[in-house]
Amino acid sequence: MITAVEFIQGGLKQLHGNMDKQLDNITPEQLHAVPGGNPKANTIAWGLWHYARTEDNVVQYILQNKKTPIWVEQGYAAKTGLPETAQGTGMPTAEAQALRIKDLGAFKEYMGKVWAATDALIAANDQALLDRMVTIRPLGEMHAMRALGAVCLTHGTTHFGEIELARTLVGAGAVTAV
Repeated sequence: MITAVEFIQGGLKQLHGNMDKQLDNITPEQLHAVPGGNPKANTIAWGLWHYARTEDNVVQYILQNKKTPIWVEQGYAAKTGLPETAQGTGMPTAEAQALRIKDLGAFKEYMGKVWAATDALIAANDQALLDRMVTIRPLGEMHAMRALGAVCLTHGTTHFGEIELARTLVGAGAVTAV
């Protein structure tokens, strides 16, 4: 039987691979298009940015005692033309729809660094770190292991599904077969 850590690690590895594929065979227009022209829908760019930023903040800042997120530490806001401190939570829809990733290569690099940092944290399997209580706004206090499972894996999988639908609506097609 696998452990909870192994379950989360395997799920995140699959999710990361699927998120990376979202940037394959897509035009900048499709990446930034509002799916179906719906005034409340998020773009693919917003979904990818929001999820990567969330995982970065959880893994770096929350789980590692306020370690500077990769986004901030390595200046990815300037490299990509995206907000410096925001991660998209609570962002007005019009503002989210207006986001544009200016340097896709830098953004892909950023995602890869976030995925690698998460993999390294989980691989260390530090029980003291994974069993302690952390606070994630606006969700409240929870075990660090739950933060990885609920906020990173489940939240990320939800956005992955949203992005898959958005790819279909903007004419890019889904990247996974059902």
